[in-house]
Amino acid sequence: MVLKVMEEDLKFIGKNIRFFRRSRNWTLLQLASKIGIQEGPLGRIERGLNLPSTAVLYKLTHVLGVSVDALFASEMSPPQTGLIGDPCFITIDPCPEPPPKKLLSACHEIMTSFHALEDICGVQKHAYLPLSIPFDPDYQGMEELALRVRNFLGTGDAVLFDYFELFENFGLRIILFPFMNPARDLGALSFYEPAFHNAFFFLNSKKNIEKQLFSLSLELGKILIFNQIRIRKDRLFVTVEETPDGNRPINETRAAKRFAATFLMPKKAVQTTVGQLGITPSNWSWEILLRIKQRFGISAESFLYRLKELGLLSDELCEEFKIRITQYYGINGFMEPAISRRNLNSNGRFFDLLLMAENVKSAEKEVSDIKRMVDAYKIVKVNKYKN
Repeated sequence: MVLKVMEEDLKFIGKNIRFFRRSRNWTLLQLASKIGIQEGPLGRIERGLNLPSTAVLYKLTHVLGVSVDALFASEMSPPQTGLIGDPCFITIDPCPEPPPKKLLSACHEIMTSFHALEDICGVQKHAYLPLSIPFDPDYQGMEELALRVRNFLGTGDAVLFDYFELFENFGLRIILFPFMNPARDLGALSFYEPAFHNAFFFLNSKKNIEKQLFSLSLELGKILIFNQIRIRKDRLFVTVEETPDGNRPINETRAAKRFAATFLMPKKAVQTTVGQLGITPSNWSWEILLRIKQRFGISAESFLYRLKELGLLSDELCEEFKIRITQYYGINGFMEPAISRRNLNSNGRFFDLLLMAENVKSAEKEVSDIKRMVDAYKIVKVNKYKN
């Protein structure tokens, strides 16, 4: 019994050390040099074959910048402060309540696996898209920020089809899997990774495509906002609910939503699409509303608000469509009216890396563990991946 407990402790310590090392993009040799031991003994510790001595543990905590508890943790999940027991990952909380521990543990295990695949395949972990961009803390500032991000991505005002592939081409990590209870109603969760100026985006595969795309854009907005708050050491946005003139001032939540809406529905793109069809604010039909909203990959409700915001839809029709959308959602459980025409490349980069890692002989054990993790969390598989 004692031996079994020892084996479990060895496994946790070794996996945690390897995770922290990879999070800092250090090789086994680099970490071994920093703590003053040989590469071989450190490798045995990471593989769970040996326990680190007290002296080595002290050096590891000092060099890695983590506590002893973090190295011995059997489940590494972020506390409510938003850190994952380590400043390498910062949780961008989706709501006032902290995300469920079970979901955070799943995200941590997936991030660990993603890092492992990146190391096995020898690919860089830095994002090509800057995740720290200055902006003015107002609604217009968020629209301009969305346009700047699209320009960085090389898309300008174009109507896009596969945002997942676009984000992954710029080094960002997107994972779709079904969120478990009690997080089943949560749309997304994201983590910012300062060491590599990169991020992980976890999307709930139980949600429809329109909600997945909006959640992805919303989480990107949250990260961009968070980084400016972190850099400027200021809240940036007001916290009162109303100004004397009765208007709602911008805050972090509204700013992120404005970013997401304008990122997915650029002003010029919407105006051009509507103008090319000769649609006036008073001659929209239900069918044409649904048809055009599909081009942008967003919900009917989001598209309705954007049209109203841009003055492209009359107050009367806006109210009529709003009632119809609400009734449809009430009957169909927030399913979208009209079938989506999008077929996105879910988890493409993850499974591409996994396929490449299968060819690396020395990584057979890790790859096997990752495949078990894929099955355990029911990570959505792309069609090109075969068991």
